[in-house]
Amino acid sequence: MTAAATFFKRLTLVSLLLCGSATALADCKPAHTFDTLEKGVLKVATYVFPPYAIPGPDGQVGGVEGDILKSFAAAECLTVRATTVDTAAVVQSVITRRADVGIGDWYRTAERAKVLGLSAPTFLDVMGIISKDNLSRIDQLEGKRVGTVQGYLWVADLKKVLGDNLVLYPNPVAMAQDLASGRLDVATDSFAVAKTAQQKGAYPGANINVAAGDQRVKASQQPGQAAILFAKQNEALGQALSAHIQHMHQDGSLRQIVASYGLEEKITDVGAPRLIE
Repeated sequence: MTAAATFFKRLTLVSLLLCGSATALADCKPAHTFDTLEKGVLKVATYVFPPYAIPGPDGQVGGVEGDILKSFAAAECLTVRATTVDTAAVVQSVITRRADVGIGDWYRTAERAKVLGLSAPTFLDVMGIISKDNLSRIDQLEGKRVGTVQGYLWVADLKKVLGDNLVLYPNPVAMAQDLASGRLDVATDSFAVAKTAQQKGAYPGANINVAAGDQRVKASQQPGQAAILFAKQNEALGQALSAHIQHMHQDGSLRQIVASYGLEEKITDVGAPRLIE
């Protein structure tokens, strides 16, 4: 069976499950054996973070990671039920076992791995530069007032390079407003997040480029690997999830999901699993 045929077969099964087809559920045989908090349900903690996590009505979720979980749930005869929470509450929801998994572009870090299970890497989160001058290099940011969003891998290194010219924001909305008003010369954000925001009307007239590698900012040379979070106690779930993600890398379905959100397929070329120290 071709990768495309496999992908569309999965999408068909996902649709049947979401429609509540009793026949589909009865005939479904899980690919792995593991427990979830509620039998037959995969509880997902998420926040609004397109294009990676896009909550919908009635516990549904889309976006790159949402679609990965729908594919996984279909293979495991589960129904996805998502709850939208604040960003920090995603981690706590998984740790305290209120959710089976958590999504929202979470990096595979050594510190996070101490308290959470981390799936096999799904995609790379690439640093983007947003400007009206078509900038793409970090040295071009020097001497300019630059905004960035807290929490990204490049923030600490960029602070060393730019000093007081770097302005930190709690979210990209406030940063986009300051860039539009001229209070910032340049902004940096996840390339995918910025491109998605621009498609919805943010950053009018701006160029968004992938940051060229600069040895002073490690994340520009080695982007962070994203993962889906799960409880460390549920190792069987984590193993099944990682196996499914690896299969999606192999059969091309993950590349198709990424492309369907207007992202470059090469962000799925994650390399060997690694943890950020």
